[in-house]
Amino acid sequence: MSDNLQVPADLGRDLLARWRARTPDATAPIVPQASPIQLGLRLFEEIHPGTAANILRFDAEIDGSLDIDRLATALRTLAHRHAVLRTTFPDDDRTLCAVTPEAEAVPDFTVTDLAELGADAGRARACAEADARAAAPMDLATGPLWRVAVWTLAGGTARLQFLAHHIVADGWSLGVFLAELDALYAGRPLGPATPLPAVPATPDPADLAAWRDRLADARPLSLPTDRPRPGTRRFRSDHVDVTVDAALMGRVQDLADSTGMTPFMVLLAAFHLTLARTAGHSDITVGSPIATRERHRAPGAIGPLATMLALRTDTTGARTVREVLHAVRDTCLDAYSGAHVPIEAVAEQVGQRGVALFDVLFVLQPQPGEIRLGDLPVQPRVMAPATIRNDFELYLWQGDDGVTGFLGYDTDLYSADTSHLLAGRFLATLSALVGCPDAELAEVDVRSVGECERVGVLSAGVPLADGVVGRVECLVEGVVDRLGGEGVAVCCAGEVLS
Repeated sequence: MSDNLQVPADLGRDLLARWRARTPDATAPIVPQASPIQLGLRLFEEIHPGTAANILRFDAEIDGSLDIDRLATALRTLAHRHAVLRTTFPDDDRTLCAVTPEAEAVPDFTVTDLAELGADAGRARACAEADARAAAPMDLATGPLWRVAVWTLAGGTARLQFLAHHIVADGWSLGVFLAELDALYAGRPLGPATPLPAVPATPDPADLAAWRDRLADARPLSLPTDRPRPGTRRFRSDHVDVTVDAALMGRVQDLADSTGMTPFMVLLAAFHLTLARTAGHSDITVGSPIATRERHRAPGAIGPLATMLALRTDTTGARTVREVLHAVRDTCLDAYSGAHVPIEAVAEQVGQRGVALFDVLFVLQPQPGEIRLGDLPVQPRVMAPATIRNDFELYLWQGDDGVTGFLGYDTDLYSADTSHLLAGRFLATLSALVGCPDAELAEVDVRSVGECERVGVLSAGVPLADGVVGRVECLVEGVVDRLGGEGVAVCCAGEVLS
């Protein structure tokens, strides 16, 4: 799979067994235990220390003058309301948590005044510092595990950043946090805080068996890399932008409605086919986050109540686009029935403790609704994470005007050219799927527009300057070397190989 690092065979099993074996002592003070989701994140940090791979990031611009004292007071109140925001994870017993008393809770809140630099210089400085903060690891044992920073800029504007380790907050938690922060900043009363619900320690054996069957003999994704895979993953990443315009998304919605699917499933089908054609095999496992049952039962809680689904779809026998669409739909519906099983338990069940069950991640989220701090509008900024955990991660945000997002990639493995090419292929494949869902797969060309143009220039024999010829030949040959090979849909112009 993604990681070649050798993990001690009993590390995850011992950690989980000790957690399950604990029995409460009626005479001892109550000490909170880490949930299975938190145990999985702790295991990852144990194997890969010193990364920012598990940090949730939110950046925004505020049009108006912030009252820093009011904001600080609101943050302190949030820390008091939610025990998880006062939680750390000591090294001496990794199955337990430590909760700082309310009276001692002091949020990590930083304010930097950049008004004297001017609007453009101040914004550039704030962006650079925000990126640096997002790339800084968090120590689970000492904390803090969430941070807030504000940069005040010229013209009465400001930049706001919220960071949290996924061990204390998921993406849903961000919405809860911002809504409560708005109310507290505006002086509106809040009801009692929603407590973080307990996550069952031991999944049902039948559920584990179902996941074992779903993932039996799943093969790793065989995407060729630009560079050799390092022995130890270093979590260095970059990204390329991805945009699906409103017209194309309208066709995605129409196809979803006519096939009993969701836009997520249609987009995932395009991603699956892109990967299958590029890798040269059609048994693909893609990771995707999903809220747990506990999250739906406690929508107002802040905490880690999301897990990952390993969505395995095998379209080896598919002959038409519609068969691919149906296969992806069936995969999703089947996996949703087991979404309450933490991915860590699934990994243990299939014998992949400490190793990723997938090499790529696919995420579709709605664009954030209106966010305010009192009377001040807050404009979110879509920011790529400082690093990613997988080879490729496709993040998309859906709004009324289409979809925006990015394809993150591991820079130890892939170049920007290859990542642009893969992103272009995804868009080309999506257009082909919605354009003719009854087409034979052999008729579907997954090559990006730029890829076709480059191949077309060479095949047409258009005279170019020596330097341009060399660059185009290098790109095309590199594509064939890296993404070509037997069974891959890249070759001469007008030819598609299945």
